[in-house]
This record gives sequence, C-alpha cells and structure tokens, in this order.
Amino acid sequence: MSKAEEMAPPVPARDVADPPRVDERYRIEKEIGRGGMGRVFVAHDRKLGRDVAIKVLASGLHGEEALRRFEQEARATCALNHANILDVHDIGTNEGSPYIVSELLHGITLRERLRKGPLSVQEASGYALQLAQGLSAAHEKGIVHRDLKPENLFITEEGRLKILDFGIAKLVAPMTLGTGETLPSPLRTEEGAILGTVGYMSPEQVRGQSADQRSDVFSFGTIVYEMLSGRGAFERDTAVETGSAILNDDPPPLHGGVPPEFQRIVRRCLEKDPEKRYPTAHELALALARLSPVAGGDRAGGQSRRVRLFIGGGLLVALGFAAMIGRAVLRRTPEPALTPSIAVLPFADLSPQKDQEYFSDGLSEELLNLLAKTPGLRVAARTSAFAFKGKNEDTGAIGQKLHVASILEGSVRKAGDRIRITAQLVSASDGYHLWSETYDRKLTDVFALQDEIAQAVVGALKLRLLHAPTSKDRRTANTEAYNQYLLGKQFFRRNNVDGFRRAQQAYEKAVELDPGYAPAWAGLALATFWVADSSESAAALAAGQERAVEAADKAIALGRDLPDGYLARGFVRIPIRWDWEGSRADMEQALALRPGDPDTMVEYATMALRPLNRLQEAIAALRKAAESDPLNPRIWSALGNSLAMNGQRVPAREAFNRSLEISPDQSFTPYNMALTFLVDGQAADALATSQRSTNEVFRLAGAALAQHALSREREAQQALDQLIARWGHAAAYQIAQNYAWRGEQDRAFEWLERAVKQRDGGLVNVKVDPLLRKLHGDPRYAALLKKMNLPLD
Repeated sequence: MSKAEEMAPPVPARDVADPPRVDERYRIEKEIGRGGMGRVFVAHDRKLGRDVAIKVLASGLHGEEALRRFEQEARATCALNHANILDVHDIGTNEGSPYIVSELLHGITLRERLRKGPLSVQEASGYALQLAQGLSAAHEKGIVHRDLKPENLFITEEGRLKILDFGIAKLVAPMTLGTGETLPSPLRTEEGAILGTVGYMSPEQVRGQSADQRSDVFSFGTIVYEMLSGRGAFERDTAVETGSAILNDDPPPLHGGVPPEFQRIVRRCLEKDPEKRYPTAHELALALARLSPVAGGDRAGGQSRRVRLFIGGGLLVALGFAAMIGRAVLRRTPEPALTPSIAVLPFADLSPQKDQEYFSDGLSEELLNLLAKTPGLRVAARTSAFAFKGKNEDTGAIGQKLHVASILEGSVRKAGDRIRITAQLVSASDGYHLWSETYDRKLTDVFALQDEIAQAVVGALKLRLLHAPTSKDRRTANTEAYNQYLLGKQFFRRNNVDGFRRAQQAYEKAVELDPGYAPAWAGLALATFWVADSSESAAALAAGQERAVEAADKAIALGRDLPDGYLARGFVRIPIRWDWEGSRADMEQALALRPGDPDTMVEYATMALRPLNRLQEAIAALRKAAESDPLNPRIWSALGNSLAMNGQRVPAREAFNRSLEISPDQSFTPYNMALTFLVDGQAADALATSQRSTNEVFRLAGAALAQHALSREREAQQALDQLIARWGHAAAYQIAQNYAWRGEQDRAFEWLERAVKQRDGGLVNVKVDPLLRKLHGDPRYAALLKKMNLPLD
C-alpha cells in the first residue's frame, strides 16, 4: 500500500469525488487516509513529473496565529535533509486549510508493525538508531517534534525508518489521546495546551510545561521500550492513570534477552528529570552505535551489527525508485558478484571542529583507488559508494545494492599535525567484522598509512596478489599540497560555477606547493575549463581555455603512467582544438591505465563516440558505465542524452529522471530532458522541465524554445533577447538551436559560426542534435563540419 502516513480511521485508496483545491501544480489522484485532523491524497506533481503525498489539514480549526506558526515550522522542516525524516517538498494554505506536500512512501507505520507483536532486539536496535539519527538532524536545526509515537514513524519497504509530521505538532495541537479522552485540570496548566499523545509524552509535557529536545528523547525511550516489550512503558486503563504513571512510576523491567547496555540506554531516556536524560539526540545516537554486535541471524538486525558513522548532510537518494528506473533502462539487473568485491564508504569526520569532511572523503577515495589496483578484487565506484554517506543503511542492504561482499568503513580525527584513523572491514552477508584497526600517526605519514590500511584489507580478504597496491602514483611528499588537492576535488564535485572557481583556487595552491604534482595539474585543467565556460567576456573565455590545455599537458608530462592527465586533456582538446583523433587517443590511453573506469567511459562516449554519430557504441559504453557505477548522475544524464539523440526519447527520459533523482540540482540534465518533450510536441512539459536547471543560460534557452512551440511569440522573443543580451558571448550554440527550431536558417548559421569562434562546447553535438537536423541539407552545414574537422557522413 502507498501512503504518507496512517490516519484513523483508515480508508482504502479510492478515486476522489471531491478533491480539495490546492496549487494547480498538483493533480489529486486518490485518497489514502482521513481522520479528525484532515485527509491524505496521492497526487501528481505536474512540474517535476513525480507522485507525491498531500496532507490537507481540516479547515476551520486554525486561527491566524496557528497558521503563522505552522508556516514557520513547516518551512523549517522543508530545510531538513535527512534519510530518516519525511522529505517535505512544499507547504501552503487554501481557504484556511493548510496542506503539506511530501515524498510518497511505500510501507507501513511502526504502529502497524507493532500490532504483529514486539520486535526482535536486532530489529529494535536498528530502528532505534535510525530514529535517533533523524532526531539528531532535526534538533541540530532547532526543530523539536513534540509528538513522537508509533503512528508518526514509518517503515519503508526497504527497511528505512522515516519520522513523519515534523513542524505541525503545534498546529494539530490539543493533545490526541489513545482513549479519546482529554486530560482534565490540573494536568492542563496555564503555560500552554498539552501537545502530544499521552502514552508517549514526557513528564514535562504531562504537566503542560514547555518541551525541548530532551522531551523527544523521553518519547524515544517509550517507543523503543514498546518495540522491545510489545506494550507501552506506562500503559494504564485510562489517559489520566497513564499520565500519572509517567509522572510517578518506573516501567516494568525489559525481558532478559535485551542486552544490559541497551536496557541502560532505554532507562536513561525514561528518566523523570530531563537533566538526567541524554542531553542531545546526537549523544543518544552515539550510545546506540557503541552497542556491541548482537548475536543472531535476523537480517533486520544488521543495523546493530556495525558501527554507525555520523556524517552531516549527504545526498538523499530514493534508491528504491532509482533501482526501478535503472532496470527499465539497462533491461537487466546485475547478478551478485562471484569474485571478491568491496565498497569503500566515506569515512566519518570526527575532528573537533567538524571541518575535515573533505579530508576524510579524500582518504576514502584514495583507499578506493588503491584497492581498485588489486588483481582479482572488484571495487564499487566512488559515486555509488558515496551515495550512502550519512545514511543508516544496513551493511546487507548496501552489499545487495552495490553487489559487493565486503564493506570498508571508518573514521578520521585530525588535530594539528596528528591524525587518528579507525578502519573496519565488515562482511555484508552477516554484518560481522573481518578486521579492524586504529592508527595514530603524524599527518606526514598519511600516504604510507593509506598503503598500510589497503594492504591490511587485502590481507583480511585473503587474496593472492600479483603485486601489492601502493600510493606512489600520488607523487607528492607535501601534505599541504595534498590537502589542497582534496579541497579542490570536494569543490569541483559541487558542479556549479562557485564550486569550479573554488576548486581552481585550491588546485592552484596545490601545484604552487608542489609543482610536480600531476593529479593536481589534471584537476586544475578541468576546473579552469569550466570557470572559463562561465566567463564574462569572449577574451576571458579563450584565455581560460588555453590555460586548461596547458595544465592538462603539464599533468601528462609529469605523470605519463597516470590516467588523470589523459582524461583531462582528452576532454578539453575537443571544444578548444577540435582535435577528435587526439582526444580519442587520450581517452583510450586513460582507459588502458584504468580499465573500466566509469568516469573515463562517460567522457569517451560523449567526446569520442557520440560527436561522430556512433550513437549505438556510445549507448553501449554508457550502459556499461552505469552497471559499474549505478548511482552516478552524470552517467545517467549522458546516457539519456545519447538515447534522445538516437530517437529513443522515452527511455531517455527514464535515464534523465534517474539522474535527477540522484542529484536534483543540475544544469544540463533538465534542459536536455526538456528537449525530448519539445520534439515530442509536449511544449508545456518542456517549459516546466527546462526551468529546473540551475543555470540561467538553459532556463532562458528552454523558455524561448517552449514558448515558441506554445505560440507565445512575445514571451519566446523576450526570453531569447535576454539570452542574447546576457550570454551571447558564451551561449552561441543554444541561441543557434533556437533559431534552427524556429526555421530561421540564416540566423541559425550566423550563431553557429559564432559558436565556432567561441569554441562553444555544445558544438560537439552538432551532427546528432535533433533541433539542427533541418540544417543538414544546407551547403553551410558541410562547411561548418569541415571547420570542426568532422566528417560529413
């Protein structure tokens, strides 16, 4: 059953005869729940093309001040970005009725699960950890739930726990009681109405006092107690008696099968005095993570069998949906690997200032690269492994999704010139540790330490090696240069103009500190290219592109046995020099040095195959890359573009959607997806999709194309004029696309000529772009290809 939450009394999913009127963006499809405080519907988000849940709260129950508080808290909730908190997309009010738009979940509430009986210790510990982490993320943003209960906790089909109804507890206010009663005075005080559900309320809530995050900790304790025992911690016959028990009684002891340390955690959460509870949900989560592994074969208990890493932020991925799209595009699901295999998860930053995330991520990536050199060992790609950053996935689930047998995880604590690294190797099949170690070293020993950890992991996996992996190819003894290199990689992956600029600055510092550092020169080449691509003048663009080529050449000269420089030069030399053969040779050399590398395969497909109209080969290469790195948004975007250019627009949109599910904030992907709608005559969808781009060039270009298709010539011309005025020096190709789409061939060729002079990267698609096909019979088209060193056929 699909629903966002359980409401009482439940109703079967049904068509809606009287759908509420909310924003035109949402099309109400069916009702899936109703109760005293409102109704829940499945709806379709027309703008983003996805199904959502909409909860419409009952009208006429909320004053102006309550609505104002609701909006403030709900907007704060929208800012929460955590795997264990319901993702709230939008909020609003209509005719006095507030509504909330959220992700659509599939599964059951914890209350429904508890109706089947108590949970095993393994299940309870896993869900407790997820709940504590979700609370920690909310509390750090200053948001307190106030009404935690099994009805407000959802268990998805993938086994993830989600906290529901953040930010609306004050609005749906006076306390809801399991018995239908309302607590009489003196439990209702002048300080404010009681908020919460009586069996899960803290003593201070029962007294009507203000509730802070320690109140949520108490409610947490009541929920975990019930998960373990199958009954409420303070359950009595009436609400008044239950409230009295919360104030005065201790709950009965938990059964002997619950480990003593777990019992101590629950008891501390249930202390009457808030000062004696865990002061923060973060400390509670750390205590749960330190629980010793629990013996038993319950797969759901994998959460408690491994040490959890707490890393703020992270990319939220709808893995279940993404996997479905992936199967549709790839047409098959890879079988679990028979060869030894491993995923390196991002190490946690435990430094005092929490400012070394880039360093801990870099360490994880270096270990991944080292292990990838081990003969006979298959290593999950970086993008896919890092998609689990900051999440509570059980090791078994990670192993299944990445098709690996082992997981390497750990933590980094960096202070001054000292570094402490804790690493552990875990079996994905049963959650047991294969190896673990803690290292305390000087920062200058970091490369030797990486080698030591990699070789220890290989030894624990009991592989016979042809040679041991080493870190010599990094070729810098300067730890600060390495630090700047890691910063540059972190900034570059933000994939926006500010990130490219900051990456360029970091790489420049790295090569200044160590002029012989080849990987840093390769990073500098790519960052410089993308900074130049957003230059404010044509002269700055050309100068930046030349510097990019020089940096790539330098990287190769310093590291001829490294793939980094060849990949960088293979990328930049096409739009800058139109050197197709040279680029292909560079890409093939990079692949020879790092066979099967998905990042290199993407550039090879998009730069060496697709521009020459070798679309089937490009699609095959990109599908292979997606199998190797299924959570890499760039791969799915490139695959979508290649499919679209091959006339396969429906599977192209599936690939684009997959890319945007993984990484919503992109520039190129929404625009390229919009073009598939445009060609299929769905101009309104093209317009909406193009506006999802984070880049003004693509928003304006997409608007001009779609508005013309909608016969809104004034709006189309206005968007095109703005594009030319603001970005004519750097967006000649998108301007040419517009004129070609309009049928104005002279203007189209005029702007294509400008694109050649600007060395516009969009021209790599000139032979396969469906918007330009009407130009192919014109003699000027053949002349254009000749200038770009492209064959006519």
